[in-house]
Amino acid sequence: MLRLIEKIFDERLSFESLGSQELEQLIQESIASNDYRALQKLTNIYTGVYEYNDRKPWWLLSDFDDDVWLIDFTSDEQKTRKKFDTKTKELNWSAVYLDDGERLTAIKHKKLLNSFKYWIVAIDNPLENGGKLIAVRTAYGRFNTVIHLVNAILLHSKSLKLAKFQLVNVNDDFWLNILIQIAIQGSFSGIYRPDINLEKLLNKESLNITSEQAEQFKKKYPYLSKSLASDEIKLSLNDKAKACAWLYEQGYYRLEGGSPRLQGNSSILASLLFNGTILSTDFVLPAYPELSLKGHLLTTEYAAIANKNTSSELTQKVISDYINAIRFIYTNFERNNACSPNILGQHITAVSVSQNELVKLKKAGRTRTLSPEFVFNLIRQCYEFTKEHLPKDDVTNSNETSLLSEILQSVTKGASKSVAKRKNRSKSAKKVKEFTEVLRDNLPTTERKDWFHTEAMNFLSSDYLAKGIKQIHVFDINILDRHKRIRANESLFDLFDILQGSIQILVGVIMARRQDELIKLKAHGNLSPNINPFTDKGSTSNYSLKFNIKKTGIGGNKGRNETAKRPIPRSIAKLIWQLEQFNIEVIRRKLNNGPLSLFNCLTSRTCRFSSLNYRSFNNHLNAACDYFETPLVQYDTGEYRRNYVRQHQLRRFFAMVFFWSKRFKGMESLRWMLAHSDIEHLYHYISESESGVVLTGVKATTITRSIIDPSSELHNTIEIEELRKVIARRVLGNEAKAVELSTLSDASEYYKDESYKTIPHISQIQKEQAIENEIIDMLEVGSITLEPEFFTITEANGDEVRTFNLILKIKDLD
Repeated sequence: MLRLIEKIFDERLSFESLGSQELEQLIQESIASNDYRALQKLTNIYTGVYEYNDRKPWWLLSDFDDDVWLIDFTSDEQKTRKKFDTKTKELNWSAVYLDDGERLTAIKHKKLLNSFKYWIVAIDNPLENGGKLIAVRTAYGRFNTVIHLVNAILLHSKSLKLAKFQLVNVNDDFWLNILIQIAIQGSFSGIYRPDINLEKLLNKESLNITSEQAEQFKKKYPYLSKSLASDEIKLSLNDKAKACAWLYEQGYYRLEGGSPRLQGNSSILASLLFNGTILSTDFVLPAYPELSLKGHLLTTEYAAIANKNTSSELTQKVISDYINAIRFIYTNFERNNACSPNILGQHITAVSVSQNELVKLKKAGRTRTLSPEFVFNLIRQCYEFTKEHLPKDDVTNSNETSLLSEILQSVTKGASKSVAKRKNRSKSAKKVKEFTEVLRDNLPTTERKDWFHTEAMNFLSSDYLAKGIKQIHVFDINILDRHKRIRANESLFDLFDILQGSIQILVGVIMARRQDELIKLKAHGNLSPNINPFTDKGSTSNYSLKFNIKKTGIGGNKGRNETAKRPIPRSIAKLIWQLEQFNIEVIRRKLNNGPLSLFNCLTSRTCRFSSLNYRSFNNHLNAACDYFETPLVQYDTGEYRRNYVRQHQLRRFFAMVFFWSKRFKGMESLRWMLAHSDIEHLYHYISESESGVVLTGVKATTITRSIIDPSSELHNTIEIEELRKVIARRVLGNEAKAVELSTLSDASEYYKDESYKTIPHISQIQKEQAIENEIIDMLEVGSITLEPEFFTITEANGDEVRTFNLILKIKDLD
């Protein structure tokens, strides 16, 4: 056994290879021999306590006493990727001046400086975190939170008399005020108050611009006269043209290199507002559409409807996180080279902050709910699209033409062509005349471009020519009627994005996983068992999807998440298998740019596939929504915006469809997909799978629809009528307006005649959101409840079936 201790200590043997009996023996022998090296190694894997240096955490690249800190939160796992999002930043302590005019790094302020530094490095110190390693993402979030709190102190340097009294005046009153502002305005605005400060600055400095200058500026940039939707206006400016003209003089409309940036450069605003007062950080100020000299170039067909609660107030959990971050400053107790802080009073809690009369905390998980009709329709469209463009049999053995086979052929041939620039393009010009759909005024300069513009279509199958394909590459973002042409199937590579988005939606709805869990699915090997579902053996197998569960496992820069398996319908497993076989072939042909994921991006220019990130995952969802033309909403300027779905909305679908099953005939399909024997078992599954917060939100949505939608099951009940009056009084300010609420819903949702179509106005959605928030309050305090009541019925054929009614109970609404 002592040899076993040596093998583990010398890393000739891993803990993962030990069985439970061997591990127990190791513990006993370590105690008997008084040799704890192996156990310390095991403890260190999960806590890091034996390696942690409180002046040199793994993410701090500089020395503790340096005036400029270089910080990198890139984990070891991220560094193994060819492409990863670096989290490196710089903190310049010497750039901050206190109320006495001296730098924070001055000798006289050394203790205060050290207090801030020790506070920051405490974020992932195992000794400050209950002996636990903290996940990189959590540590990075805490780092930013503490930076914001340090800046909150620095911004109040004058009122706190920070240079003279250091942390003495940073007391309960100070923190309570900061937390209340955070709760009301949001994390960033509550601390930095950019809207108020920017508004004051611009209204003051715009006085230096003459009316003649402003008029000339408006003529040069007519976009300034464009009307904006109410949710895009954040500043109350005395003269917008003068304010923008002054910002132009400050270089706001240019990037660091000098090139134009007509939407504005937020780093210039940050410098104008906070230069010398806060730690240098890479935070991004909110966008100010009213200061833009040019509209944003949309990659989607329409601007997006906000898919989250747009109110600035925060959830109670976020306030708790800020309070916990404040308490990390306690690490300075008993340090001789740092200032001792005040102890935060026990009366300051997220609850006490939420009970302040100025605060109404936003409800956790309040994403705008998608109706089951909307999601089921989208599921149908996505599934039909995949059936049309994927082979009916196994993609590896099938000779059937499919979108994947066409893509693979075009990319393979395109990648074989040279990208060296050519001088003689007469050959290309001649070929262009033979093919009317090529952009004749933009002749290709390389062999690869030449091939795609003139020859690639010749290799396309007759099946895909018949579908309407007219070019291989994606359409340029500025091309006229781009989205109409994509819907007409004119671009092969654009169809690839839609296929990826369609399968993302199907997997996202069925599995109800977090977005980052789907992004990190492997290029292949995601199914258990890992056998072909198209074979005889596969047709009788029950499949599961393997994935890494977020917020689990071991933390630190060497952290990893737990792997889990969840059942998945065979129909969806087949789609995943086909994507995996495609990925395997892409890798075999060396057409990948770095490691692939299950879902991937295709770059037309390089003829290479690469793994997804959050933005490209959402771009695929956007492509599918534009292709299938998901519903629009009209804003007060007359502008239309589209409902672009996100994974956090799709996760709530199962719970939502249960409560709407009485008006929608999709429950049996849902029960079949989840392989539950009856409706009651399905409800138990939903109740156990979803958090209480999500279920409360879903119930609130159900009740809201019952209040406003005449086709809902509970619309004409006594309880809903009573509730409607209370909501009318609270939301509309008049109980007599209860009748208005009863017809607030979009008429096209409940009229049988499909020719009756309306596009809802944004004000309707905002009222629905306000109603939901009131209902959530009532559900949380128990003044109302909504629960299913199950019972058995006998159908005409004699079969007994479990069904249910939704029972709304009202206890006390006063």
